[in-house]
Amino acid sequence: MNSLSFLCDTFLGTYAEESFKSLVELYATIEHDTQLFCFENSIACGPGCGTCCEHFIPDITNAEARLVAAYLLFVKNDQTLLDKLENFDQNSEGPCPLYDFGNAHHCTVYEVRPLICRLFGACASQDKNGSAVFRRCRYNTEGTMPMLLHFTNEVPVMQDFAYAIRSLDMDQVGARLLPEAVTEMAEQLKFLRSMLGFQNDNPDDTPNPIAS
Repeated sequence: MNSLSFLCDTFLGTYAEESFKSLVELYATIEHDTQLFCFENSIACGPGCGTCCEHFIPDITNAEARLVAAYLLFVKNDQTLLDKLENFDQNSEGPCPLYDFGNAHHCTVYEVRPLICRLFGACASQDKNGSAVFRRCRYNTEGTMPMLLHFTNEVPVMQDFAYAIRSLDMDQVGARLLPEAVTEMAEQLKFLRSMLGFQNDNPDDTPNPIAS
């Protein structure tokens, strides 16, 4: 079962469905653009690497948090992870509470991972002059990506995607640490679920992501 389609169907006709669809469409564009960028510039993470997730907690928007919360509630149906988020001590140094050290694929919400998780080490950024530049991830000890690239042509830039993501938030709250944002969105979705009379008939049959 396509879990993202399942989530949209579950909340059909609600603000949540609209939010999911807009975000999934944007993620598809981001995936296409960044995969092409990485292929053309020989950029890749080391095999099975997840070190970046061990050292920071993502700041995410409400739209991103809503999708992660829905995935945990209705696809994975994993209260343990939700409890872990709710009880997180709100440090910003990591590891991410959705990171699984015991799994070779690490991310427990890979299919709906937030923007920064998709772009870290896989996208250019703007330097102080507004030019696009790529710098190797500091955790890439394997040397599987270039050290430094400067671009004069148009390439995917992290700041542009960040603006696009933030434009999807109707409430314009701004980005917050993942545990706080996802916990709040989970409570909103639980209430919406009760209003819709939802029954969960989608066990977590989604495949594991392929490690880099």
